[in-house]
Amino acid sequence: MKKYNYTDYTETYGRIMQLNKNKQEPIHRWYPFVEGYSKEFIQSIINENKNEGRTIKCCLEPFSGSGTTALELQSLGIKCYSFEVNPLMYLIGKVKLETDYDYDRAQYWFNDIITTRSQLNNSDLDSVFPTLYESENRKKWNYDKAVGQAVKKIDIAIQTITEPIYKDLFTIALAAILLDVSNLYRNGKCLSYKKNWEAIEISEADVFSKFDEKVTKELFADIKNSAKVRSAVLQKNKAFLFNEDSRFAINDKVKNESVDLVITSPPYLNSRDYTDTYMLELKTLGFTKDNAQIQNLREQTFRSHVQVHWDDETMLENALLKKTLKALNKAADGLEVWNNSIIDMVRLYFVDMEKIFDELYVKMKIGGKVYFNVSNSAYFNIEIKTLDICASIAEQVGFSVQEIRKARYLKTSPQQKEHVKKLLEGVIVLEKKEKHETK
Repeated sequence: MKKYNYTDYTETYGRIMQLNKNKQEPIHRWYPFVEGYSKEFIQSIINENKNEGRTIKCCLEPFSGSGTTALELQSLGIKCYSFEVNPLMYLIGKVKLETDYDYDRAQYWFNDIITTRSQLNNSDLDSVFPTLYESENRKKWNYDKAVGQAVKKIDIAIQTITEPIYKDLFTIALAAILLDVSNLYRNGKCLSYKKNWEAIEISEADVFSKFDEKVTKELFADIKNSAKVRSAVLQKNKAFLFNEDSRFAINDKVKNESVDLVITSPPYLNSRDYTDTYMLELKTLGFTKDNAQIQNLREQTFRSHVQVHWDDETMLENALLKKTLKALNKAADGLEVWNNSIIDMVRLYFVDMEKIFDELYVKMKIGGKVYFNVSNSAYFNIEIKTLDICASIAEQVGFSVQEIRKARYLKTSPQQKEHVKKLLEGVIVLEKKEKHETK
């Protein structure tokens, strides 16, 4: 097996790879996203390429998430195509990338929300999702009755806004407080009930207050303070953000050999389904109307989870992947596993990886570079060298692997830690050195 050049960037990247650095950053802070990297990570890559004499005019981000890459590149005057299949994440990115906010118009619509919600009577909390609202027939529910009514009043008021950019803006402000006022919290891969959730009392006034504080202290403060910067923006990336599956949409939306740079972090091979992670917001705000739509969204996501059973027997011709799958099958033999689809998930995750690398290669200019942030994984006490496998797939597609930068080490799950102490998160640096030949 080929050995790749690993370089130690733990000092450099350890500080700037964490999205929580964005929590106090204007506009970036509008919605608390679970995973990703900070704007400093993007800045460091742009500076590195400038220092090497590269001109960066066009970037591509296949996994937009909360829009960090496109937003930071927009502030630097660089065009960025970005793709996000999750409708909530897409809207967050769209709202952050908007440059035409007017403080007085935003204030006008905020006052309108306050007036409208105060005039609304409590309505029935009907939902196709049985555990969303408090009910006598249920032992558990996501929202207490008073909270559900308050959220609904704000949402109804937002829906009366006739200027789309402000309707979207306040929808994200509401989405950002939902978890706080609910009975749930994000527990790693899923949502769980808060400790003593039955005893926590939140009133309508509390919900209104939390929403108002989010709007005035964060959104309005940032809109006011960024007015000059936004008016001077030359590159508007909102027009190049697409609510589509990047595995298939890149081909239609991006010209061949037009991209100078890719900065991205795909879903990690950690069986986390981001549809589940953001289920509360998706259900509450109507992004998904019923269980069929939830399932449809899951089926469009990168195959890094086991929430869908895929009938796909595709196997990549990749020696390192085959060796890994063989080791996993051997280790899992005779074990009582929590899900029988794990090994299929691993196999199909890398099938999707090849699809992405193939698309990127076709779209990149010769000399274009990719910075691909991903982490190793572990199942059945076997470490999966995701960094090496991704590098080898990219190489098979045609990329030259410059190096793999060690960024930081992540903790393994309690089930794995006895055999696999820690997992390396890194950045694979690729370069397109010659013209793509159609397979």
